[in-house]
Amino acid sequence: MTHEPEDGIGEVVGACVLVPEGKYEVAYLSYETGKFFGQPKVMVHFSIINHDTYAGTPVDRFYNAMSLIGPPKRFGKYKAACRGDLVREHSRLVGEQKRSDRISFAILKEKCVLAQIDTVTRDYRNQPLPQDEQYSRISKLLEILSEEY
Repeated sequence: MTHEPEDGIGEVVGACVLVPEGKYEVAYLSYETGKFFGQPKVMVHFSIINHDTYAGTPVDRFYNAMSLIGPPKRFGKYKAACRGDLVREHSRLVGEQKRSDRISFAILKEKCVLAQIDTVTRDYRNQPLPQDEQYSRISKLLEILSEEY
């Protein structure tokens, strides 16, 4: 008869990144498309810069998408609603683009962006998360601070 190990064999992957809430300077890294609970999403990855304690800490901005074009992947294609957060926030940050029917995050490369970072304290069912499962996320990209970081 085989007994279950006391310390378990299931492995927890990744770590919940938690930084104090506030405004941080961040640098764009990349984006990817995916689905969470059946909802298409665009996840934009940033890293905190110019902060002694949290420099290099990864943080993400999540946007809803109308649909994904093709499979979820890094630099995947998607359709965004013209009145959605993704389009409005992008337009406010980078201004008018040559093509109003396209979005590119590449314009954020090597720029310093000011972001509001909040703590997620409840899960998707609105249930409180234990302290060690809470994490930080970008709730809003506020402005481009400089051309280079």
